[in-house]
Amino acid sequence: MKRAKLLPLTLLLVAICFCRLSAWERVDNIVAVVGDKIILASELDYQVQIYAVQSGIKLADNEKLATLKRELLAEMINDRLILVKAKEDTTIVVSDDEIEAAFNQRIEELQSRFASPKAFNEQLAAEGLTFRDLKVSLRQQITEQIYKERLISRLLSKVSVTKREVEEFFETYQDSFPEHPRSVKLARILLRLKSAEVAQDSLRELAESLAVRIKEGESFEELAKLHSDDNSAPSGGDIGSFHKGDLLPEIEKAALALAPDGVSGVVRTSLGFHIVKLVEKSVESFHCKHILLMDKPVASDSARIADFAADLVTQLNEGADWGSMVKEYSDDESNKATFGELGWLAIDNLPPVYRDGTEGLAVGGISQPIWAEEGLLILKVLDRSETRPFSLEEDWDIVKEYARQRKSGSVIAAVVAEMKEKVYLELREE
Repeated sequence: MKRAKLLPLTLLLVAICFCRLSAWERVDNIVAVVGDKIILASELDYQVQIYAVQSGIKLADNEKLATLKRELLAEMINDRLILVKAKEDTTIVVSDDEIEAAFNQRIEELQSRFASPKAFNEQLAAEGLTFRDLKVSLRQQITEQIYKERLISRLLSKVSVTKREVEEFFETYQDSFPEHPRSVKLARILLRLKSAEVAQDSLRELAESLAVRIKEGESFEELAKLHSDDNSAPSGGDIGSFHKGDLLPEIEKAALALAPDGVSGVVRTSLGFHIVKLVEKSVESFHCKHILLMDKPVASDSARIADFAADLVTQLNEGADWGSMVKEYSDDESNKATFGELGWLAIDNLPPVYRDGTEGLAVGGISQPIWAEEGLLILKVLDRSETRPFSLEEDWDIVKEYARQRKSGSVIAAVVAEMKEKVYLELREE
């Protein structure tokens, strides 16, 4: 019933490829075999670390640690059994387009946790990863996750609970329901820090002029030395050879569309504007150069966005429609359809910028602009709720969903039990 904390960025990135790397390092230390798949001690250990970080607990007690390992291993085994069941179901089809879309969404979410694309790439390098490592690991995770979700969705689509089942569930478990904490229902407008349009237009115009000059015969390499913002500039923009999947998708697509010595037009990425030159390519790899004109927000951009946010707050306080403002100005695409709504949030668990920014605001109140890691925020208090016990009358929908989840758990458990009878399963001592 309690949402886990977000992993630190380092752990988040390491987790992406931990299992794949560990398979090379500790192939002889297997704790379980499920069908034709193995579970490594290193994988289990890492799940224990993740649990400890998310739960904020210390694992000093050896007996408790052993119990936790048994529980997590059982979950990992069940998870793999569900995957086997899903892969056996020939009616479940996962397309490459679905996987690619989910991958791109996941990459955007990961990158959004960093101050800039450059910081994201630096973190990858610090973890000893390439973009290709990330892509391979994430695509495998995403594919397996979609298969499992499809199967579970199908299994649970027919699960429903009656009024009497909800009442019986509440009668049985009402002492286990925690009190509702003091909560606030928030919505937000997010303004990300970026260069002014005139600066971006200027960069694009410069990039386009360089592309024309190259087309007319000027040296790509000399122009890269003079104009590129990348650290490859001294070498004429040479960024080396890459396997497919190593570079940003836009750069790779532009490079692979060229013949050797061909030069692309202007390519836009999250870093800025590029011109790409292909040196050579093979079936598995390619060698290219680029000129990068980087989009670099400056202090005046921060001031401009702050002034703009202050103007939005003024308009909102004077009666401007919140939903219209969200749709027109917010850079958070994930919740525009719900007018920027973030849902009910426990006040004690709010990030400080959210808690401090809304403290003292009445329902309907609009905050002043607040700088946060993701950009500049304008928050609206949609509702507030004080601490109170759970009740069947006020929390019927929540209790009903808990009851349905419990019944759903029985359905999943039955599938797991079925697969344990069909799939080879072996537990080994660490």
